Amino acid sequence: MDGPYTRVLLISANVGSIFEDPDHMLKLWLTEFLKTVQQYEPGLLALHCQEVGGKNYEASMQHVNSFVKSMLGCEELQKYDRVRVFLDEDYTAADKFTALGNLYFIHESIDDVMIWDFVDCKFVPVLGREVLSGNIENVQIKEKAKFPQDFFPDFKWSRKGFIRTRWNIRNCLFDLVNIHLFHDASNIIAMQTSPSVYSNNRKAALLHTLQRFEKDQYDKVPMFIFGDFNFRLDVHQLVSSLTSKTKTHQTKGKKDQIAKIVYSEEGNGKTVLSIETKGFDHHDKHAEVFSKKAKYLRPYDKEIYSYKDKLYEFDISFAPSYPFSEDITDGLSYMKTRCPSWCDRILMSSSAKNIVVNEDKYQPRYDIIGKEICMGDHKPVYLYLHIKRSQGNGLPVSDVTPTHRQLIKSLSINGEVVQVDHLEDINIHDFATFEKEQHLLPEFKNSIRQKRYSAPEQRSKDKLKLFQQMGRKPSFQEIAKTVQAVEKVLIRWPRRSRNRHHSSSSEDDLDENVSCSDKKKGKVDAGDITIELGESSSAGIGDIGTDKSSIHTTTSDITNTDDSNPVTPAKQPYTDAGSPADPSNTVPGDGSALTSDKSLHDQTVLSSVVKTHAHEADECGLVIDGHAPHPTALGSATLLLNKKGSPRNQPPHSSSSTDQSSHSVGT
Repeated sequence: MDGPYTRVLLISANVGSIFEDPDHMLKLWLTEFLKTVQQYEPGLLALHCQEVGGKNYEASMQHVNSFVKSMLGCEELQKYDRVRVFLDEDYTAADKFTALGNLYFIHESIDDVMIWDFVDCKFVPVLGREVLSGNIENVQIKEKAKFPQDFFPDFKWSRKGFIRTRWNIRNCLFDLVNIHLFHDASNIIAMQTSPSVYSNNRKAALLHTLQRFEKDQYDKVPMFIFGDFNFRLDVHQLVSSLTSKTKTHQTKGKKDQIAKIVYSEEGNGKTVLSIETKGFDHHDKHAEVFSKKAKYLRPYDKEIYSYKDKLYEFDISFAPSYPFSEDITDGLSYMKTRCPSWCDRILMSSSAKNIVVNEDKYQPRYDIIGKEICMGDHKPVYLYLHIKRSQGNGLPVSDVTPTHRQLIKSLSINGEVVQVDHLEDINIHDFATFEKEQHLLPEFKNSIRQKRYSAPEQRSKDKLKLFQQMGRKPSFQEIAKTVQAVEKVLIRWPRRSRNRHHSSSSEDDLDENVSCSDKKKGKVDAGDITIELGESSSAGIGDIGTDKSSIHTTTSDITNTDDSNPVTPAKQPYTDAGSPADPSNTVPGDGSALTSDKSLHDQTVLSSVVKTHAHEADECGLVIDGHAPHPTALGSATLLLNKKGSPRNQPPHSSSSTDQSSHSVGT
């Protein structure tokens, strides 16, 4: 690091295009991105992405897994031993979904880094590498909100919003805010007034966000806000300048609305400019004006002036960042769909400007990435700067030493620690949750390993293999989440008596796979957790029953929650309270009832199938403390959790990410 200063690289990138053609564009994008990182070697690398998963996010979200793993696994970023990745991917929660991604990488040379907990209102040390994906509403170390509908009344639905994080790096405090504002839906409407109606929508949303930060309960700290602001040139004034000596011809379409405007030279009738809803063509002079004479356009970049008393921006000397060609062989040309503009910006509060070093040796650099390479329709914009240290409010510095950090170089995905030696075998979405999983598209469902197979035994084998590769046991949290999901299936399951036969194909398959040899029953009770052992030898039961405290289920494959393929619970999922007791449900040699009517009446029980299977290699067995003492003894197991003690009844953590955006701000 540079003496008393910390090198920081801030990057804003609308990555929607690269997910449309990931086989080609992802590699190009990452190559140019990593070149910039290597050039500056920042202590803190902050990447704010918009449109994560692509414009057609339902089908392309599966490619986010490759995008994130490519960065986590690349050689260029291996010295960044602490990582925080926030991916708002839950498109099934339409009222919250923003498609934003905040990725932060901290270099090993930075000793003291902490991140703010917006719920507990305290800084917590940043240790190891962590990915937070899927539905991240309850993540406490971020603040997230989607803009309310009344900011863009002409749009039925939008993904626009912000994600904020707060950092303490060497006792220098600041906020990093990723933001995505509304676009211009129609070129024809945008050119009608100055400023345009879309500019006013953006202004309302941005002022709302800034005022929200000003009025919230948190201490006010320097702020860097960077993302796709969608700032556009004043097209009304620009068109007047470009077409001062032309005649106009308008074409009307449906509902007698203007569909196209053509400006032609008065003498020879040569077309100078054509404008449509999604078309903006300056014809012969398009490249000359927008690529080679960008300085000519700077006076028309006026939207930033609305915030000059609140936000600061370093001088722009690069070409407009949008809309570039998406042809992978062309990194210079603009598409003729929109008027080229500086949509992607990096702004800061006045207090943030004060912590930026502006000396000759440490001059900030504000530019775009991949000037001659196809990076999608948006070129990433970066700001390289040095920030001062010890600007905080005397907060305690983390006592985590570099030696300690070496011991916790781990990867955590949504709270689950995984083995990073086989990163290519990990799918981050295996650990994600979604508000309405039944609404996930098949393309995305099929990309998730634990939900890929319809056959329960295949899921069990694959999940066991994955756990072995990761070198870990399934945590209680993982089991509890799956049990909660299974409850939804059981609640919808038709109530029926214990002895009723139902010959559905799914149940027949389950019966075949559950059976090992005998129809004997066994029972091990360990406090709130009861494990029913089916088709077991008495020797196996006796050995397991001797030590209740050592029971750990590590090969649990709990039933699929996919509505299209509900997995049948164990043969008798439950018994109606009024049904007579079934004397056949006794354990030979034990004398106790396996499941009595009274216990079902007094205690609500949540049932999910924990399956292990024996094949030619005698693999059938319940893993106890990492071992299967009797591989052929245990055929299947049913894990019963007392609902009273289950995680479902614990109150969820309240998150500051609750959208407070109902208080809209006028323009």
